[in-house]
Amino acid sequence: MKTDIAILGGGVAGLSLASFIDRQAMVLESQPVVGGLSRSYDMNGIAYDIGPHIIFSKNKQVLDMHTTMIETNRLRRSNRIVYKGRYVKYPFENDLAALDAEEKDYCLKEFLSNPYEHYQPANMLQFFLSTFGEGITRLYLQPYNEKIWKFDPAFMSTQMVDRIPKPPAEDVIKSANGIPTEGYTHQLYFHYPKAGGFQTLVNAYRDRALAKGQTIQTGVRIQKLEPTADGWRVHTEQGLIEARQIVNCMPLHELFKLLETTDEVRQQLSRLLYNSIYVVMVQVKKDNIGDHIALYLPDKDTIFHRLSRLNFLGENYQLPNGASTLMAEVTFRPGSYLASLPQSQIVDQVIDGLVANKLIERGDIMETTIRHEPYAYVIYDLDHRQNADGVLNYLTSKGIHSAGRFAQFEYLNTDGVVEQTLKLAETINAGGAK
Repeated sequence: MKTDIAILGGGVAGLSLASFIDRQAMVLESQPVVGGLSRSYDMNGIAYDIGPHIIFSKNKQVLDMHTTMIETNRLRRSNRIVYKGRYVKYPFENDLAALDAEEKDYCLKEFLSNPYEHYQPANMLQFFLSTFGEGITRLYLQPYNEKIWKFDPAFMSTQMVDRIPKPPAEDVIKSANGIPTEGYTHQLYFHYPKAGGFQTLVNAYRDRALAKGQTIQTGVRIQKLEPTADGWRVHTEQGLIEARQIVNCMPLHELFKLLETTDEVRQQLSRLLYNSIYVVMVQVKKDNIGDHIALYLPDKDTIFHRLSRLNFLGENYQLPNGASTLMAEVTFRPGSYLASLPQSQIVDQVIDGLVANKLIERGDIMETTIRHEPYAYVIYDLDHRQNADGVLNYLTSKGIHSAGRFAQFEYLNTDGVVEQTLKLAETINAGGAK
């Protein structure tokens, strides 16, 4: 088989790029269903994601495109932080009045009289201290980020957090006086597919690519990528594919299993760190969460960092008789202690955490299931930028362009991925990126 462009990976990056470019493309996906990290699954008729992923963006072009490609529900964010048995409105600094008097004063005074605010932060922990002060950092931001990243924030760069704005002092003062304020207003309202989970948007991109005449092959096992004088040979278990150009949308660690490269690049690749994730689904007759989409749990004794209540997403995500579908997320580094635990033990610890936090009663559990996603979160350690740039520059030197979270090794939401593929498509359509 021959194609102009072989796109490796059929997630949002690969499918959206195929739908945007005017040249002939073939999307090669290893799994039997497209979607990658944005794929949805089913539990007793309820669609769920590895997330859930939501639709929002500061980019109006991307937001308008996504909300017109599919039917969505427009929802107002209702997130809470579970802190010492109390619900604190998200983000933490916008509801300090929910804390006890001593901790409220600690957070407010350290924010208003912050000895770190004039320093230029060199890592994530320093960013939190300089932006929010010691109280908010020590009570919430530091323990929560240690929990989700499984990495000390003093050894993480500011790339993940430097886009977070410093909250106005008047907002923090109001929140301490019992007047909750809003933070991260661009996420205050979000969209979610009316039915079918995030897979609905994935499928819409798939259909757009097919309507444009592109080819999508699933279940393709690539064995080797071989450069030729005028392109590439893609060796697969199903046969040989010849392409003039390759665009990588698969995880870098998987791509380099197929490529010959230098020792230096392999060392840089080995130093690119990431977290995997377990998503534990629990369906219960009832819960004590309230009408919220997500709870954040910084407590180190609870194994999961975030709990989502899918009922919030609309009537097509609600079980009969008021039952609930809950999603608990547990991150872990490959090769770490958590990675060695049996999945049944992960499920048991999630249930223990739900019960201990009085979010459910054990007797109300109807069914559980667990799903493992090997590539979930990019870790922005202090050497991330140097190592990522080294690997990506090597690929560019070979004529391979990349798009997607783990193809570029950047923590990108769906809208950020699509912004990338739109720009790359412009270059390709203009005759560049050859």
